[in-house]
Amino acid sequence: MDIAAATFRATAATAPAASTPAVPNPAAAEKVAKEFEAMLVSQLMESMFAGMRESPLFGGGGPAEKPWRSMLLQEYGKAIAESGTLGIGKMTHDEIARLYAAQGAAQGAAQGLTQPEQPS
Repeated sequence: MDIAAATFRATAATAPAASTPAVPNPAAAEKVAKEFEAMLVSQLMESMFAGMRESPLFGGGGPAEKPWRSMLLQEYGKAIAESGTLGIGKMTHDEIARLYAAQGAAQGAAQGLTQPEQPS
């Protein structure tokens, strides 16, 4: 068993949610982060599998193998992203939240500058 992966999963599961800023639509941000991770992992796997030769033992080498392999690697990427073991999706989600927070702070500062101050 990989102790580093188990520790990462345990730490990620118990990390406080208050450390990430609020996102207007958390479900959409989570979905986009997972899709990004799946796409990235499938592209990495495409590079890994590029040097592998087709095996005639399993019916390889035909004209359908290239698109089939691409679809298979996309599904591998989705499965890896869904498991969350790499943490790329979480990092992407946290970055989306940070950008939303910065945008909200900038808009709040801009509104504060354009509106005259109310006397107390």
